[in-house]
Amino acid sequence: MLKEIPFGTKIFIDSNILIYHFLDISNSCTNFLERVEIGDIEAYTSTVVLAEVLHRLMIAEVVEKHNVKPKNALRLLKEKPEIIPMLEKGEKAIQRIPEFNIKILPFPIEAVSQSRELRREYSLLTNDSLNLYIMKINQLSHIATNDADFERVKDTKVWKPSVP
Repeated sequence: MLKEIPFGTKIFIDSNILIYHFLDISNSCTNFLERVEIGDIEAYTSTVVLAEVLHRLMIAEVVEKHNVKPKNALRLLKEKPEIIPMLEKGEKAIQRIPEFNIKILPFPIEAVSQSRELRREYSLLTNDSLNLYIMKINQLSHIATNDADFERVKDTKVWKPSVP
């Protein structure tokens, strides 16, 4: 559980933690981010995560504003691209992430090829393998995520939120 993370832990934050916070899905994620903000926990994320958060929050905003099902939101944006410039919740959220005292780790180009072994070894999807590669090159062995796939990764401690 996120609330059990020891003081001073260096941890990578996955996209779902930020999404749950910004969509007000999990108090556990919000409380965790408050601990990060005051410096109890040293937190990192990646540009890959920022892109995922932005995309998912854009979709959530389309669902909310245009009363469509999540599975139809992307199609609506493709059919009516004029909606895209009006979407702002994701943009505002991305701008707030550094305010939480989260350090943003860049996506090195070699991550694409180097993460291939991680995909094979741990059966990870692309973005998860990229984030794991970024974690490894930055000597991070803790991750805050609700993604069970990371539990297959040896030498990585997974910290999960409580989600209703």
